[in-house]
Amino acid sequence: MNKSAYNYVVLVSIAAGIVVLLHDWSAIPAMSRYDLAGLAALIGLGILSEAMAIYLTVEGVKGAAKSSMAFLPLLTCAVIFPPEAAILAAALIELVTEAALVRIRAAWKAFLNVSQSIIAIGFGAWIYQSLGGTHGTPLQFDFSAFFGLAIAFFTTNMLSVSAFFAVRNGSKFISVVRQVVGPGAINVVYGLLASPISMIAALLYDKLYVGGILLIILPIVLIRYSYLSKIQLQQSNRDLLKVLIKTIETRDPYTSGHSLRVSRLARLIAVDLGFSARRVETIETAALLHDIGKIDSVYAEIIQKRDRLTDEEHRVIKTHAVKGAELLQSLTSFPDDVIRGVRHHHERYDGKGYPDGLMGKEIPITARIIMLCDSIDAMLSDRPYRSAMTVEQVAEEIQRCAGSQFDPDIVEVVLRKGTLAKAAAQIGEESPLDLVGA
Repeated sequence: MNKSAYNYVVLVSIAAGIVVLLHDWSAIPAMSRYDLAGLAALIGLGILSEAMAIYLTVEGVKGAAKSSMAFLPLLTCAVIFPPEAAILAAALIELVTEAALVRIRAAWKAFLNVSQSIIAIGFGAWIYQSLGGTHGTPLQFDFSAFFGLAIAFFTTNMLSVSAFFAVRNGSKFISVVRQVVGPGAINVVYGLLASPISMIAALLYDKLYVGGILLIILPIVLIRYSYLSKIQLQQSNRDLLKVLIKTIETRDPYTSGHSLRVSRLARLIAVDLGFSARRVETIETAALLHDIGKIDSVYAEIIQKRDRLTDEEHRVIKTHAVKGAELLQSLTSFPDDVIRGVRHHHERYDGKGYPDGLMGKEIPITARIIMLCDSIDAMLSDRPYRSAMTVEQVAEEIQRCAGSQFDPDIVEVVLRKGTLAKAAAQIGEESPLDLVGA
């Protein structure tokens, strides 16, 4: 962890300490036995939810952030009990999770997670009270106050997580936010749609006490199962695609890992161009699959050939873009943007490419990005007939070909953002295990 990230952890921990000190903790001993039992039940549900958490990939780091349903018991706690009880619940849930479930290896991670949770629920509880929300029984429910609580909690938590990874990795804050909220802001949407369960739990507690709280276990499990199934299916499909691509590339050891590198580079460029998370994911997928057409056995001997290709072999190899698009179209599960990106990734900006001779902005933006990424990776990699070019040489080449082979606007962004150095770094960081998919 770099110094800036360490300072961020210290700052968040201090902020959490201030939140704790600003509250009157005499409210906890003053709670009735029934309420203490209810608080214990909510803490138990929170720990159970954390045990079923889904770990997300942020900035290429698997398990960097998590998506959990523990917010349901926390929101319920903030509605039923004083803010101090909600803060205590947040701290205990995170502490037990880090100590018993995650068995965290670095103390700073525990401090960060506990502090972020305290700040989020503390701020949410303050918003709830500011909007007129009340505690205790009989419960006088205020929907506007509750949704203010939920929005404040989710916003604070996600911004805090995003800020940490932006500081730690030196990344753009907005690009990290897009990853944390997920494609189409799915993580936020799921949270807000599920949050009314906390209202139901609070109302049930008003009538049934602890028994009412326990009734929210089933919805938590069902929501968790639905969400996890969706995430696992997406990840499984992506993993299968990567295995398939690597299998194709084993025919030529010189291009092994090429499609994966092109997809990573395409993602970087798409983010730099300011596209939405869903659009970035589409471009990344199309880049990963751009050579999928080469799975056809007709290309096997041509791919493995080390000598110069004949005119006929050139004609045959050029058909792989159309073959790939037709293959993806037959599967019906890929969006049109992916299919068009694969079909047109060899179209040139000046109209001299293939298969359809499209020109300029007629070429889908996905295909224009892949065309540039494909060429950059080829130039930065060793080939049987030449050594890899330097970053400076590649920069000169893509600048020379801007407006003829490549979209000049994309080239300008790549050169301005220093993307070439990142592309060269990812080639240098590869290990043999990465290349064979072990």
